[in-house]
Amino acid sequence: MSDLITVVAAMKAKPGKEAELRAAALALVEPTRNEKGCVQYDLHVHLTDPGSIVFYENWDTVEDLDHHGQTPHMVAFRAIVGDLTESRDVERFRRIA
Repeated sequence: MSDLITVVAAMKAKPGKEAELRAAALALVEPTRNEKGCVQYDLHVHLTDPGSIVFYENWDTVEDLDHHGQTPHMVAFRAIVGDLTESRDVERFRRIA
């Protein structure tokens, strides 16, 4: 079993920005899934709050994850995400079992 790097990134849209945040997040899925080291890249929306989304990601290495953060699609997303969200929390984990 590899020591996968897992990311859980939760975001809450500003009121009225829910659709924009969702569209911007969805645009990340395809190019990210094609990146080296991406094992899993899933986007979830809260069952009762469509303004709350969560990315659940698994990466082969920290270096692959760090490279992901420098890709053009992530740079563009970071440039707009502050205007779309009222909160963001990104946590990194290493699989141990």
